[in-house]
Amino acid sequence: MMDKNTAARKLEELKESYSKTKYNKATNKYLGQLRAKIAKIRKDMESSSRKAGSGYSVRKSGNATVVLAGFPNAGKSSLLRVLTGVQSKVADYAFTTLDVIPGMMEYNGAKIQILDLPGLIQGAHVGRGGSLKIASVIRIADFMLFVVDINSYQQLYILTEELKLLNIRLNRKRPRIRMERGSVGGLHIEDNGHRIPNRDVILSITTEFKIFNGELIFYEDTTEDMLIDFIADNCVYMKGAVALNKIDTVGGKKVEAIRKEIEGRTGMKVIPVSAKTIENIDELKKRVFDSLDLIRVYLKPKDGEPDFENPMVLDSGSNITEVVRKINSKLVKDARFAYVTGPSSKFPNQRVGVEHVVKDGDVVTVVFD
Repeated sequence: MMDKNTAARKLEELKESYSKTKYNKATNKYLGQLRAKIAKIRKDMESSSRKAGSGYSVRKSGNATVVLAGFPNAGKSSLLRVLTGVQSKVADYAFTTLDVIPGMMEYNGAKIQILDLPGLIQGAHVGRGGSLKIASVIRIADFMLFVVDINSYQQLYILTEELKLLNIRLNRKRPRIRMERGSVGGLHIEDNGHRIPNRDVILSITTEFKIFNGELIFYEDTTEDMLIDFIADNCVYMKGAVALNKIDTVGGKKVEAIRKEIEGRTGMKVIPVSAKTIENIDELKKRVFDSLDLIRVYLKPKDGEPDFENPMVLDSGSNITEVVRKINSKLVKDARFAYVTGPSSKFPNQRVGVEHVVKDGDVVTVVFD
């Protein structure tokens, strides 16, 4: 494996070669090879960084974790304060936050951990500004909230490109591909009727990762970049939105125009806010909560009343077993069935099995042996 400086230089050389090569039918295979080489070097750099123990030590807590990402002086610390009440050092100059600052936002009964990260800078993907440490924190999160100063909102486009180069995929799902390695017989490719790269391009990519035999099966239309992400297996897929901060400094028409531009270019939802005047902060909290796909379930003792003051917060799609596990994992083996009243039941007090999927607002009584 190359050392960090050699890998960074090689990465820049490959990127330069890629940018100078014009796309056409004759260069398609070569470009695929370059993209695969770039992905492999990035994977090696990340692996080396993790072995060196260069990440921040951050413990997840609460029902979900959200990271605030932005350039220095975008207002992340101020936003953390109004969302959680946590006081972090705030000043009107760049690089105020030098470490990860945690806070806890309570909303709709959920406890949502929010992490204020040091500001990312251009060149983050090659390790500038301690960005590989920052990326290690992003990878444990459930949601990314970009904090952007409306007066320099174009920085968002630099930031999203840097995160893409750090193998963080926003508002995308893991490619639906299956690969089984073999020892002989070459590589069998099955497209299942989906649009995929041509065989020469696929083989140029798999060869770069030293995959010569086996099966590669596609279950959706797949681009070359999606295939590289799948094989490299070092990408994080998460949802993201944009807090367009400091809107108190510009006029309403400009805010709306910038909001539309960002949403059109990035596909992310934009919430215009002001951490200074608290404008639209409630809307921002709601957007974060809704995006996390959390549900609230209210527990009811067999002969008692539901506890509507203290909901149990779960991931959407959870079943009765998950409810029991949240109560006490040691009780899972003793859970027999449950009575459910609410959106997931066909009628009040419906008896259901432990595999029954609960929905937001359900009232649940679990029966044990």
